[in-house]
Amino acid sequence: MNTKKRFTLTMLAGIVTFCLVIGLFCIPSAFASQRCFKCCGSGVWHTDNKIPCSGKGCNYCIKCNGCGGSGQISDSAKRCGYCKGLGQVHSGKKACTGAGCNGCTPCKTCNTKGWVGS
Repeated sequence: MNTKKRFTLTMLAGIVTFCLVIGLFCIPSAFASQRCFKCCGSGVWHTDNKIPCSGKGCNYCIKCNGCGGSGQISDSAKRCGYCKGLGQVHSGKKACTGAGCNGCTPCKTCNTKGWVGS
């Protein structure tokens, strides 16, 4: 076998090995995610359920603090059992109106993220 072919095969084997190592250790952890419990994967949190969300550019929508606006959280994260993933706990006598409810307080178990773990 000539030297040029041997060098090419060695380089190809090195590139394939490198890609396999990167694929085994880096890529699965980068894609190991699930939809955020608080915003259902949208990345935004509508803060006033009395006024319907108008969609893109809604004045009452803010970046979700549960996922940082990405819509994705770690695959190992678990829904907060205390607030059921909402990031707030209802304690008022009237029915909860959702985000922005006057009878709700921030969940201290998950620090308003809606999930616990890492």
